[in-house]
Amino acid sequence: MLSIITPILNEEKLLLSQSSYYRGITQRAELIFIDGGSLDKSAEIAGRFGQILHSQKGRATQMNCGARLAQEKLLLFLHADTKIALKTLDSIETKVEQGSYIGGCLTQRIDKDGFAYRFIESFGNARARSTKVFYGDQGIFIRKDAFWQMGGFPEAPVMEDIIFSKKMRKLGKTIVLPDKIWVSPRRWEKQGILKTVFLYSLLNILFRLKIPLNRIKKLYAELR
Repeated sequence: MLSIITPILNEEKLLLSQSSYYRGITQRAELIFIDGGSLDKSAEIAGRFGQILHSQKGRATQMNCGARLAQEKLLLFLHADTKIALKTLDSIETKVEQGSYIGGCLTQRIDKDGFAYRFIESFGNARARSTKVFYGDQGIFIRKDAFWQMGGFPEAPVMEDIIFSKKMRKLGKTIVLPDKIWVSPRRWEKQGILKTVFLYSLLNILFRLKIPLNRIKKLYAELR
């Protein structure tokens, strides 16, 4: 069994649209939602599918809060706008138990047709396989003991997934599983594909240049 940890903030419509999906997942894994102060009915709706916690706003803070409650030995961190197949849970368990991996991520698939989306996901998957640096929407999973050995996610305003996965690859073997994680195209649809790709690329450049994360967060806000 796994504990699936999902931070939420004002996701009422999305949670309602994926109600059948969550009902299926909760039969196979411990499902924990952490609300960061939603102004809609997100917490109420999420509580129908799994456990609901409340914490300060911030993805790292919320995920760490959920991890503290988790009862299972494996943790899987999923964004609210992503989905996986039930068999993927078996794949994660098998690979970690039999392959001496401490964690990894899944293969991203943007849930919309189009060459641009295929290119974006292919580039991201290739990057993850070659660098072992994972993004949050790729479904990061890790053994719970290793997670706490690392101190959980860094309490950073942005880029917590990159910082975390870099530390994880130093601690032990990690892997990108072929199992798909379907990601909503909403961020690309809202901002436009070219603008979104440009902004994400700029964020990564600024991060590598060691620009303060609080300043990077101001630019990241445009992608939400």
